[in-house]
Amino acid sequence: MIKKSINLHKIDKYTFPGQHHNENVVLVLRKHPISLLTYAIQIFFFLLLPILAYVFIIPEIFSAFLEYPYQNVYILLSLIFYGFVWITAFVIWVDYYLDIWIITNQRLLDIEQKGFFNRTVSELDLKKIQDITSNVRGIIPTMFGFGSIQIQTAAEEKKFELKSVPHPVTARRKIIELYKQAKEKDKFIYGDRDE
Repeated sequence: MIKKSINLHKIDKYTFPGQHHNENVVLVLRKHPISLLTYAIQIFFFLLLPILAYVFIIPEIFSAFLEYPYQNVYILLSLIFYGFVWITAFVIWVDYYLDIWIITNQRLLDIEQKGFFNRTVSELDLKKIQDITSNVRGIIPTMFGFGSIQIQTAAEEKKFELKSVPHPVTARRKIIELYKQAKEKDKFIYGDRDE
Protein backbone atom coordinates (compact mmCIF):
# COMPACT_ATOMS: atom_id res chain seq x y z
CA MET A 1 0.00 0.00 0.00
CA ILE A 2 2.85 2.40 0.77
CA LYS A 3 4.39 1.89 -2.65
CA LYS A 4 1.18 2.77 -4.48
CA SER A 5 0.27 5.72 -2.29
CA ILE A 6 3.51 7.72 -2.27
CA ASN A 7 5.71 6.63 -5.16
CA LEU A 8 5.65 8.34 -8.50
CA HIS A 9 7.82 5.71 -10.16
CA LYS A 10 7.95 1.97 -10.32
CA ILE A 11 10.85 1.32 -8.01
CA ASP A 12 11.32 -2.35 -8.81
CA LYS A 13 13.90 -1.52 -11.49
CA TYR A 14 14.85 1.99 -10.37
CA THR A 15 18.60 2.60 -10.35
CA PHE A 16 20.71 5.72 -10.05
CA PRO A 17 24.38 6.64 -10.54
CA GLY A 18 26.48 5.85 -7.48
CA GLN A 19 24.14 3.17 -6.19
CA HIS A 20 25.94 0.80 -3.80
CA HIS A 21 26.07 -2.95 -4.19
CA ASN A 22 23.08 -4.58 -2.41
CA GLU A 23 21.36 -1.20 -2.13
CA ASN A 24 17.68 -1.31 -3.02
CA VAL A 25 15.53 1.72 -3.76
CA VAL A 26 12.54 1.73 -1.41
CA LEU A 27 10.96 5.15 -1.98
CA VAL A 28 11.22 7.76 -4.71
CA LEU A 29 9.60 11.04 -3.73
CA ARG A 30 9.00 14.28 -5.57
CA LYS A 31 7.26 17.45 -4.56
CA HIS A 32 3.48 17.31 -4.71
CA PRO A 33 2.18 18.70 -8.06
CA ILE A 34 0.01 21.22 -6.20
CA SER A 35 3.24 23.03 -5.24
CA LEU A 36 3.30 24.28 -8.85
CA LEU A 37 -0.07 26.03 -8.45
CA THR A 38 1.30 29.42 -7.36
CA TYR A 39 3.77 29.41 -10.27
CA ALA A 40 0.98 28.46 -12.68
CA ILE A 41 -1.17 31.38 -11.50
CA GLN A 42 1.74 33.80 -11.88
CA ILE A 43 2.58 32.53 -15.38
CA PHE A 44 -1.09 32.76 -16.41
CA PHE A 45 -1.13 36.39 -15.21
CA PHE A 46 2.02 37.18 -17.21
CA LEU A 47 0.52 35.54 -20.31
CA LEU A 48 -2.46 37.90 -20.03
CA LEU A 49 -0.33 41.05 -19.61
CA PRO A 50 0.27 41.84 -23.33
CA ILE A 51 -3.42 41.30 -24.13
CA LEU A 52 -4.58 43.46 -21.22
CA ALA A 53 -2.04 46.13 -22.13
CA TYR A 54 -3.24 46.12 -25.74
CA VAL A 55 -6.88 46.47 -24.70
CA PHE A 56 -6.60 48.96 -21.83
CA ILE A 57 -3.23 50.79 -21.79
CA ILE A 58 -2.18 51.10 -25.43
CA PRO A 59 -5.33 52.94 -26.64
CA GLU A 60 -4.99 55.52 -23.84
CA ILE A 61 -1.22 56.17 -23.78
CA PHE A 62 0.39 54.83 -26.96
CA SER A 63 -2.39 54.94 -29.53
CA ALA A 64 0.20 54.85 -32.36
CA PHE A 65 0.72 51.12 -31.62
CA LEU A 66 -2.82 50.47 -32.85
CA GLU A 67 -2.00 51.59 -36.42
CA TYR A 68 -0.38 49.46 -39.13
CA PRO A 69 3.38 49.88 -39.02
CA TYR A 70 3.66 50.17 -35.23
CA GLN A 71 1.20 47.39 -34.56
CA ASN A 72 3.82 44.92 -35.85
CA VAL A 73 6.35 46.32 -33.36
CA TYR A 74 3.91 45.66 -30.51
CA ILE A 75 3.33 42.12 -31.77
CA LEU A 76 7.10 41.53 -31.95
CA LEU A 77 7.61 42.88 -28.42
CA SER A 78 4.75 40.70 -27.18
CA LEU A 79 6.28 37.61 -28.80
CA ILE A 80 9.65 38.34 -27.17
CA PHE A 81 7.87 38.75 -23.82
CA TYR A 82 6.03 35.44 -24.35
CA GLY A 83 9.39 33.80 -25.10
CA PHE A 84 10.74 34.94 -21.74
CA VAL A 85 7.59 33.70 -19.99
CA TRP A 86 7.97 30.32 -21.73
CA ILE A 87 11.64 30.04 -20.68
CA THR A 88 10.70 30.92 -17.09
CA ALA A 89 7.95 28.30 -17.08
CA PHE A 90 10.39 25.72 -18.45
CA VAL A 91 12.97 26.53 -15.73
CA ILE A 92 10.27 26.14 -13.06
CA TRP A 93 9.22 22.78 -14.53
CA VAL A 94 12.83 21.51 -14.74
CA ASP A 95 13.41 22.55 -11.13
CA TYR A 96 10.23 20.74 -10.05
CA TYR A 97 10.84 17.60 -12.10
CA LEU A 98 14.52 17.12 -11.24
CA ASP A 99 14.13 17.73 -7.49
CA ILE A 100 13.90 14.21 -6.13
CA TRP A 101 14.44 12.27 -2.93
CA ILE A 102 15.59 8.68 -3.20
CA ILE A 103 15.31 6.54 -0.08
CA THR A 104 17.10 3.21 -0.16
CA ASN A 105 17.62 0.51 2.43
CA GLN A 106 20.97 2.17 3.31
CA ARG A 107 20.69 5.93 2.82
CA LEU A 108 18.65 8.94 1.81
CA LEU A 109 19.63 11.01 -1.21
CA ASP A 110 18.42 14.58 -1.69
CA ILE A 111 18.90 15.71 -5.30
CA GLU A 112 18.07 19.38 -5.72
CA GLN A 113 18.11 21.14 -9.08
CA LYS A 114 18.36 24.94 -9.14
CA GLY A 115 18.06 26.22 -12.70
CA PHE A 116 19.71 24.41 -15.58
CA PHE A 117 23.33 24.25 -14.43
CA ASN A 118 23.22 23.96 -10.64
CA ARG A 119 22.55 20.61 -9.00
CA THR A 120 23.19 19.68 -5.38
CA VAL A 121 23.25 16.07 -4.22
CA SER A 122 23.29 15.34 -0.49
CA GLU A 123 23.20 11.95 1.13
CA LEU A 124 22.53 10.70 4.61
CA ASP A 125 23.27 7.28 6.03
CA LEU A 126 20.06 5.97 7.60
CA LYS A 127 21.96 4.86 10.73
CA LYS A 128 22.89 8.50 11.49
CA ILE A 129 19.28 9.67 11.87
CA GLN A 130 18.60 11.03 15.35
CA ASP A 131 15.15 12.55 14.89
CA ILE A 132 12.55 12.60 12.14
CA THR A 133 9.46 14.81 12.11
CA SER A 134 6.63 15.16 9.61
CA ASN A 135 4.58 18.33 9.40
CA VAL A 136 1.35 19.12 7.54
CA ARG A 137 0.45 22.76 8.08
CA GLY A 138 -2.42 24.67 6.49
CA ILE A 139 -5.73 24.03 4.77
CA ILE A 140 -4.41 23.29 1.26
CA PRO A 141 -1.70 20.83 2.45
CA THR A 142 -4.24 19.06 4.67
CA MET A 143 -6.79 18.80 1.84
CA PHE A 144 -4.29 17.54 -0.73
CA GLY A 145 -2.17 15.44 1.65
CA PHE A 146 1.29 16.96 1.44
CA GLY A 147 3.72 18.46 3.91
CA SER A 148 7.34 18.42 4.98
CA ILE A 149 9.67 15.97 6.66
CA GLN A 150 12.61 17.15 8.77
CA ILE A 151 15.42 14.71 9.48
CA GLN A 152 17.95 15.65 12.14
CA THR A 153 21.36 14.01 12.35
CA ALA A 154 24.44 14.69 14.48
CA ALA A 155 24.94 18.36 15.41
CA GLU A 156 27.73 19.07 12.94
CA GLU A 157 25.82 17.63 10.02
CA LYS A 158 23.11 19.28 7.94
CA LYS A 159 19.43 18.96 8.78
CA PHE A 160 17.59 17.35 5.87
CA GLU A 161 14.25 18.86 4.95
CA LEU A 162 11.96 17.35 2.35
CA LYS A 163 9.39 20.00 1.40
CA SER A 164 5.97 19.48 -0.21
CA VAL A 165 6.23 15.69 0.06
CA PRO A 166 3.05 13.72 -0.71
CA HIS A 167 1.81 11.72 2.31
CA PRO A 168 4.58 12.85 4.72
CA VAL A 169 3.31 10.78 7.67
CA THR A 170 3.43 7.57 5.64
CA ALA A 171 6.86 8.45 4.24
CA ARG A 172 8.15 9.25 7.77
CA ARG A 173 6.92 5.88 9.03
CA LYS A 174 8.65 4.09 6.16
CA ILE A 175 11.92 5.95 6.83
CA ILE A 176 11.71 5.03 10.54
CA GLU A 177 11.12 1.39 9.56
CA LEU A 178 14.18 1.47 7.28
CA TYR A 179 16.23 3.14 10.05
CA LYS A 180 15.31 0.34 12.47
CA GLN A 181 16.18 -2.32 9.88
CA ALA A 182 19.56 -0.65 9.22
CA LYS A 183 20.30 -0.50 12.97
CA GLU A 184 19.33 -4.16 13.44
CA LYS A 185 21.51 -5.17 10.51
CA ASP A 186 24.36 -3.10 11.95
CA LYS A 187 23.97 -4.77 15.36
CA PHE A 188 23.92 -8.20 13.72
CA ILE A 189 27.10 -7.52 11.73
CA TYR A 190 29.03 -6.05 14.65
CA GLY A 191 27.64 -8.68 17.03
CA ASP A 192 29.18 -11.42 14.87
CA ARG A 193 32.57 -9.67 14.88
CA ASP A 194 32.65 -9.37 18.65
CA GLU A 195 32.19 -13.11 19.23
